[in-house]
Amino acid sequence: MRDLQQNWDFDVTGKRILIFGAGGAAQGIIAPLLDANPDVVLIANRTTAKADALAHHFGSLGNVETTRFNDIRGGHEAYDLIINATSAGLDGEQAPFPRAAITERHTVCYDLSYSLSTTPFVRWAKTMDAAKTRSGWGMLIEQAAESFRIWRGVMPDTHEVIKRLPVT
Repeated sequence: MRDLQQNWDFDVTGKRILIFGAGGAAQGIIAPLLDANPDVVLIANRTTAKADALAHHFGSLGNVETTRFNDIRGGHEAYDLIINATSAGLDGEQAPFPRAAITERHTVCYDLSYSLSTTPFVRWAKTMDAAKTRSGWGMLIEQAAESFRIWRGVMPDTHEVIKRLPVT
């Protein structure tokens, strides 16, 4: 959340959020996203069983819905933020992200994965004309800063490190 809110100046409040994937990475981000009061968090997965379990677990915190990748529709259901929480594409191959997910040029795409080269999700988002794209480097740096704060009692300023990211 710190990378989105402080480094990107992105406010989740009232936004429509789409999360690709329903594994551990998705589970780790849903509660903080819901704490920021989005309009809806939609979890898309190949099958809905894991997504439904997450929706059931976090549903009391906010509006959580589920769908299958292949059932994502654009149009009036445009998403403000799309987060890739899948492992798809980590081997460098393009993952089958649904074209209908990005229907508006204001959509921001955030990949929880990071790499020295552009991730397949970020490449996909750019070809779909997303407003902004970013890989997970900022998240990694903010996690390190939080760990440093816990162990040393000092929160480091991450802005200079963020500026030096190899790929965003």
